[in-house]
Amino acid sequence: VHPEFQGKGYALQIMSDLEEKLIARGCPKINLQIRSSNKKVIAFYESIGYTIDEAVSMGKRLIPDS
Repeated sequence: VHPEFQGKGYALQIMSDLEEKLIARGCPKINLQIRSSNKKVIAFYESIGYTIDEAVSMGKRLIPDS
């Protein structure tokens, strides 16, 4: 959510709607990838019930700083 509109419940509504639609389609789980430095976003997702999974996400930058 754009910083100008944060704190107004939009992200919560988006995620609630998305979760309901995924449940209706039989989706058992959502996986998110969030940069570990993005503490604000991590805190948001934790506040709505998401937890940190013990998993490894790997990547390789082909073009620096992109």
